[in-house]
Amino acid sequence: MRDRLLIAAIFAVTASTVFWVALVHTVHSGTLTVPDLRGKTLDEARQTAHDRGLAVDVDDQGVFSPQVPSGSVALQEPPAGFHVKGGAHVRVRLSLGSERVKVPNLHDESISNAARLLQDLGLEPGRQAQVADQADADSVLASSPPEGTEVAPATTVDLLSNTTPRQPLWVAPSFLGHPLAEVRTFCRSHRFRLGQVHGTAYPGVASGVVLRQYPAAGSPLSRSDIIALWVSQ
Repeated sequence: MRDRLLIAAIFAVTASTVFWVALVHTVHSGTLTVPDLRGKTLDEARQTAHDRGLAVDVDDQGVFSPQVPSGSVALQEPPAGFHVKGGAHVRVRLSLGSERVKVPNLHDESISNAARLLQDLGLEPGRQAQVADQADADSVLASSPPEGTEVAPATTVDLLSNTTPRQPLWVAPSFLGHPLAEVRTFCRSHRFRLGQVHGTAYPGVASGVVLRQYPAAGSPLSRSDIIALWVSQ
């Protein structure tokens, strides 16, 4: 009885193996194995596929791939090793090479805006060099690499920025001999800063007339400068 069971088990295993081999042979009979086309130029890929009785179709949309040279096959469908019928088409996507990003125009942007623009493009804000009084605002003057340069993603971009806004300068007018009220009106309308007014006794001159000023007439004058006056009492 035990021998019969052993023989029956051996027969079942053998039958299963024979059935599986026959099934695989049936499924793969008349099929071709898709070759690995990745890394090949388009001409090489077409020749390799042709030699196997297959054809190659190129997807219009390429794909960025730092590992595969630009113009060579980066992806394929069906994949290598897949079994297909003779004459089947293998669809490929060609490499566009490493992805490139253009450094944007950051001139006149604030440092915070420049950093945001770089990060939105996948670039990294780098070191910051600073100068003063070179622009009218706290803003970016230049970048390294410069605007328009094509770089790889995550490239660090260094920035040169202006810290203290440049102030326009005027020539200080002469207030000497003018009434204080007139000088106050002039400073207010031109947004100049009038500071201390010192009273000075000066016989023979009417009260409230400018006798002396600082900065002196003809000196550079900015809106941040404070004008001091000495007037007659």
